[in-house]
Formats: sequence, structure tokens, C-alpha cells
Amino acid sequence: MTTVLIVDDSALDRELAKRILAEDLQLTVETVDNGRAALDRLNAGGIDLVLTDLMMPDINGLQLVTTIRVDHPDTPVILMTGGGTEVVAMNALAQGAASYVPKRMLNEWLLNTAHDVLALQHAQRTHGKLLECFNVVQFELELSNDGALIEPLVEYLQQIVGGMRLFDATETYRLGVGLKEALQNALYRDRTIQFAVRIDRHKARFTIRSQPEDGPVFDATAVPDVEDLDALKTTNERGFMLIRSHLDDIRFNESGTEVVLVKRCEDDGEQD
Repeated sequence: MTTVLIVDDSALDRELAKRILAEDLQLTVETVDNGRAALDRLNAGGIDLVLTDLMMPDINGLQLVTTIRVDHPDTPVILMTGGGTEVVAMNALAQGAASYVPKRMLNEWLLNTAHDVLALQHAQRTHGKLLECFNVVQFELELSNDGALIEPLVEYLQQIVGGMRLFDATETYRLGVGLKEALQNALYRDRTIQFAVRIDRHKARFTIRSQPEDGPVFDATAVPDVEDLDALKTTNERGFMLIRSHLDDIRFNESGTEVVLVKRCEDDGEQD
């Protein structure tokens, strides 16, 4: 069984999140009402995923994310955000939270987000020993305009970078979130996607190009500023914000038909 820990000082919100996650009978759901109790439970072991509120007394969600990243780096954290806390959520994402779900969208997003995070943990156990031996992985794909191809492709890339141990579990998941959002954004009418990958011991670099190049697909102006609270009001803008927070570099060409995404190892200062 997989154990999820919910941390929220609101009994109503704790029970709502617990009820949603309990729809998956393979999940064991535990709850605590403060950050200190959460850290005690994590130290006892056996927690696979943490779901935490941001605004709590004593230890808030941002502090909890920071502590978990240091003391339990392989335990991913999903944030629950209330109205008006989006800037704090962005800070928490920058500190290493895997993802976030606005509380107003718990019913629609929470279970799928939890499944995505937990699926990565399972994937990283597959072929892990062999992938540790890889120094460079490089290939190119031509994808038809089929959204069903994106998820298995992203999972495959997460297995590679996770197996090569370029990033910990949380950062590997965050990379996958950014890639998935970027690839979904590239889906446009009947165009194909040219996708180039190069992963080495310093960084992972991905180039997404729309073909034919007869008009823009990527709108660089749609990438919101961190301070832009309106950025969370649509799914597309939320996607751009996740790309920006989860990747180190985002570069668009002038015609809006190509984007290059780069994620570097933490101890690497190499520039492209």
C-alpha cells in the first residue's frame, strides 16, 4: 500500500482531501493538523507522498516544503493553495514542491496529480541499475498530433533522468510536469512535433518544434511573471507558469514555432 500524509489546520479541508484520495483503494491516507506533527510522522518513516496546505500557524507549507526537501528528498510534496496565496505557492514551487492544486479545484485535480507523482516513484524502480551507467542519451522524435503520446513519452524521459540520478525524485517529477505542459502546448491542429532530446551528466536539454512552420504555436508573452496572480485563472496560463517554475531556461524562437527547455544539475555551473 502507498501512504499519503495530508497536512492542514482546517478539519474541513483535511476531510475533503482525504475523501477524494480515498477513492483510490490502493492509497492509505493519514492526516495531521500542523507542520510539526507532519515532520514527526515523516521521521517515523513509511510516507510516500505529502499533501500540505500553505497557510498554517507555526510551520507553514513553505517551511515544510523546505525541510522535507532537505531531510526527506525522495518524498514529494503537493501543495494545496487557497485564494490569494498564489505568490507563496510560486515560492514553494521554487523551493522544491512537486506541484500544487488550488483548493477550489481539489475535486477535479487532486487525485490525478497524486497519481502522476506516485507513478514516477514506481517508474524509477524499473531499469534503475542499468540507467545509472548511462553518460549521454540523445535522440530525436517526430510526433503526430496525438495527445495520447505525451504521457508515455514524459514517463520514459523521467525514467532516464531518474535512473541516471541527475535529480532527486521531486526534481525529476517537476521536470516531467514542465515537459508535459510544453508538449501539450505544442499540439496544434494537424501539425507534427519535432522533439529533440540530449541528456548528459550536466543537464537535460529538450527542443520542441512545430512543423510546418507556418505560424506561431508558442506565445512567449503568455509566460506569466511570478507576481502575476491572474496567471492561475486558466489551465493554459497555469501550464506556462509550471513550465517556468520547473525548468531552468526557457527560450522561444522569434517565429513562435520552437521552444528550448533546459534543466541543470544543482552542482553544475555549465552554461549552454
